[in-house]
Amino acid sequence: MIKKSILMISPVDLSKSDGPKVHFSSLAKEFRNLGAKVRCILYTPLKPGAESIGDDIGIHFTPNPLSGNIFSRTFKYIFIVPIIIREVLRFEPEMVYLRFSPPAILYLLVLKGLKALSFNFKLAVEFNDWVSEQRAIQGENSLKVKLIEKTQTFSARLSDYIRVVTEGIMRRLLLHGVNKKKIAVIGNGTNIELFKPINRKEAKRAIGISPDYFYVGFIGNFAIWQGLYHLTQAIPLVLKVNNRVRFILTGDGPEMPKIRKAISQFKNDEVILTGRVPYKEAGKYINAFDIGVAPFIEERNASIGLSPLKIWDYAACGVPVITTRIRGLEIVEQKAFGILVPPGNPESLAEAILKLEREPEMRIKMGRRGRNVVEKQFSWNFVAKQILHLTFM
Repeated sequence: MIKKSILMISPVDLSKSDGPKVHFSSLAKEFRNLGAKVRCILYTPLKPGAESIGDDIGIHFTPNPLSGNIFSRTFKYIFIVPIIIREVLRFEPEMVYLRFSPPAILYLLVLKGLKALSFNFKLAVEFNDWVSEQRAIQGENSLKVKLIEKTQTFSARLSDYIRVVTEGIMRRLLLHGVNKKKIAVIGNGTNIELFKPINRKEAKRAIGISPDYFYVGFIGNFAIWQGLYHLTQAIPLVLKVNNRVRFILTGDGPEMPKIRKAISQFKNDEVILTGRVPYKEAGKYINAFDIGVAPFIEERNASIGLSPLKIWDYAACGVPVITTRIRGLEIVEQKAFGILVPPGNPESLAEAILKLEREPEMRIKMGRRGRNVVEKQFSWNFVAKQILHLTFM
């Protein structure tokens, strides 16, 4: 047990069912399970019904700067500063753990100032992405993209410790002159208690789909880098060969209009869009998949690498994985719990789906191997221990 006090700061909205919330909440719970006292500074949820992280984890909600006009949002970002100062004074953390977003540079400057005033805490920053590249793909102007990149690298220099989820992000930081000694590659994880194998037919009945079909599933954010459009191009190639296969896409996001248009040619039961589902229900949906797919595109993903939550969630449920051959996903092939296909190649994706559909014994073995790998290397408990070791050992 590690008797430490940890203040966690993140641009997370607990009313959302998305990766950042899952990631942040899971880490907070595991820090607490390992014996730390945990307090969080988070945005006030924009919708009612936000989930609690835990009864013994305190939360100070700030005005949510993701809503309002540019002036009110700027004010809200600035208003978080006195809240951070107050929490440091009251809670006296031994570590401040901050998930990076561009406005975090302001909070890091404040925290460095507090450290200069003799407050003795470790300042750890988590980088889950190379944000400027993500914004460029989303169409941000080049000047803003450049500013965000400068902000991220300066934030790295201000920190005492840096946790990056992929080696690609570490290489970017090294190219910008960040000290390698304070960087550690610690990937993402999954909740192995929530995501665990259950009977496939029972899971299909539980979410209201026919157990008589073979389901290829995706769960997550419908963002351009997820490569869902390539999956829609693979669907007719699969159905042409095997009309017993069905596709279930779980989630929502900016690509939804494009995906709806792409699948309009298919019958309603051939491609099912469920919309977002509560995180606590996600395990049932994944267990209804006979194969879990993650057809990531090469742009953005190949340069920084990947440590995607959905891959570990699929594997934790004992579901074989088909994903793309991109840096960070080599373990899928190395540990033989899935198949890697070239990015942006619907034909190869369709061939992999048909191959696994024909090989039930292979699917069973892949599922068992995936669960075993996740239990040993990708539980949130394992991730939390690595972070604590980085900062306190």
